Amino acid sequence: MPLIDRVLSLLLVEDHAEVRAALRDWLLMSLPPTKVREAGSMAEALACTDAAQVDLILMNLELPGPNGIEATRALRKRHPKCPVVIMSVNDSEALRTAALDAGALAFVSKRELPHALLPLIGRLPG
Repeated sequence: MPLIDRVLSLLLVEDHAEVRAALRDWLLMSLPPTKVREAGSMAEALACTDAAQVDLILMNLELPGPNGIEATRALRKRHPKCPVVIMSVNDSEALRTAALDAGALAFVSKRELPHALLPLIGRLPG
């Protein structure tokens, strides 16, 4: 069954609680049926992915401690089949390249997120 036709289990990794809440609310309103788990750091993200099946990780680049690129490397090592999309307000070719080199499915500017995320989810295998 394609992901778009069932409940999507998404892990949102964002260190700022207010931004995380706004993103969570937007995700729940904008995406197909979605269950959103939340983490504020790499350690919390690892605990979430170890405890439950996740279809997609939406990772903020700027995190306390290990950043989103380092967190993506660690998550992809432990859960190689779980896709990660790195997001950031900082948008540069160097960051995009680093994200992809770390194993991210994509790098999306937070400004592009409303337009870019749904097509990415639609391409995920079920």
